Amino acid sequence: MLKCSRAFRAAALALVLAAPLALGGCTLTPVYGEAAVAGEALTLSYAEPQTRLEQVLYQTLSARLGRAETGAPEFSATVATSATRIGLSSVPGPVSDRQVVATVTFSVVRDGTVLASGRRSATAGYQTTGQIVADQAALTGAEEQATRAAAETVRLALIAALAGQ
Repeated sequence: MLKCSRAFRAAALALVLAAPLALGGCTLTPVYGEAAVAGEALTLSYAEPQTRLEQVLYQTLSARLGRAETGAPEFSATVATSATRIGLSSVPGPVSDRQVVATVTFSVVRDGTVLASGRRSATAGYQTTGQIVADQAALTGAEEQATRAAAETVRLALIAALAGQ
């Protein structure tokens, strides 16, 4: 019995010492998510932005997809926002919760042929307090945040539509 116990301990110790070496080359990589599309770059040119939010959209996309190149398919988009109050009750108070929805309508065109198009939306929350300047700053920040979030969904849609081209 004593010999079996020593042999078992020796085998267990060898297994514990060898496990890190055997598993050292193994890594876990998610199939979906940032790592799956982080290195994806698309060659696009961007239309001239007409509004501040379009500029935010184009900057966000060019930072994630790659800089604009001449002769590449042209990406153009419009950004529309709408703000609403959150909640059903009308309780008087100094702070009011609100939400902005940014909707991006986009298309990618090469030589008059539409390669990809679509519409994506995203939301961002903000609060108002009745102070005009602070309320406007909160609205502007929420619009930009929602536009950046929508740009991320547009980026993924573009990668899915244009990856093989």
